[in-house]
Amino acid sequence: MKDKSMFTRSAIALSAVTTVFAIALNFGIVHAEQSKTMSLVNKRESEARASINEISAKQLKAMMDKNEKFVLIDVREKSEFDAGHIKGAQSIPRGLLEWVLTGRYKDINTPIVFYCKTGARSALSTKVATELGYKNLKNIRGSIKEWTEAGYEVYNQTGSFKLTPKGFRKRER
Repeated sequence: MKDKSMFTRSAIALSAVTTVFAIALNFGIVHAEQSKTMSLVNKRESEARASINEISAKQLKAMMDKNEKFVLIDVREKSEFDAGHIKGAQSIPRGLLEWVLTGRYKDINTPIVFYCKTGARSALSTKVATELGYKNLKNIRGSIKEWTEAGYEVYNQTGSFKLTPKGFRKRER
């Protein structure tokens, strides 16, 4: 009976060790694959940024203040846009960009400025628009994050407000 009990405990211990090893190995493989994927994504973003024209939030504000004619496109998801966007922006989520852009803007010389949350999605979007033949494109380098950090207002269905490190502040009228 002792031999059977000892055998059972040994089998359970071996099974537990094998399971832990398998989980650790699987995590390592999954983690390595995720790292490889992120590396590819970062590479694509870097390549896109190197091949496009980027501007700062301050430069965009100057363009707006001079009443320059351009289309401002927010490529974030609709819920992000609805939460707050730069005045005058149109929402075209990145996943729909090719279809909406080519359907809405037939003139490839239309001046277009793209933005997202941090500049990554909009950099990729600017590159895609370039590949579609559009000529007069810009990406806001730091996107809406840079815009709000500069103290510029954002808008939604309730009106305009400024984002601060502590949240948002409704515009004083």
